[in-house]
Amino acid sequence: MIENFEDTKRYKLILNEINGEEKSITGIQKSLEEKGINMHRLVLTGYLNAMVELGILREREIKPARIFSFIGQNKQDIYSIIGSNMKKFDESNAGYNSLLVLHYLFERPIFTRELEKCNVVIPSKSIKYVDSRYRADYIKKLGEANIKISPSSTLIEPVDADKISITKLLNYIISNEYDIKKYTVVNTSQKTLD
Repeated sequence: MIENFEDTKRYKLILNEINGEEKSITGIQKSLEEKGINMHRLVLTGYLNAMVELGILREREIKPARIFSFIGQNKQDIYSIIGSNMKKFDESNAGYNSLLVLHYLFERPIFTRELEKCNVVIPSKSIKYVDSRYRADYIKKLGEANIKISPSSTLIEPVDADKISITKLLNYIISNEYDIKKYTVVNTSQKTLD
């Protein structure tokens, strides 16, 4: 009985620390320590993993950290929508396909940090590194959207931005995110062979 009480208490403490934000294990542990609560990192990790498995928390890997947040806390951002859909579309090329879509939508080079937010592997092929004079403007604009870009984050863009491929990728994303079948009429006429 005492153990269940302690488990419930820890569970509530951890949830209170996340409290609608995205936090890393280190961030949660430091917040708890500031309140005088010492919880070993492995114990904390175990609780967080259990809450992910139970569907209470969502886990994203933004190297080198694992970030936790409530699943239903708010709508997904553009990065997580693109990243998750590109993984479903083609896991092995999810990084490059995410780069194609972001580059097309934002009409600018993409920071590697933005691809990390998509939770995809940063592509190493068919990309070119960009040194843009607008780099500071991009960082400032993303900062206004609460996206922190480190000075070491590299700008990249696809070598070949094929519009047909991009159209297919965007179609896939929109079809997965919205029920577009209710807006279309299925052609039921039968074709005959001559």
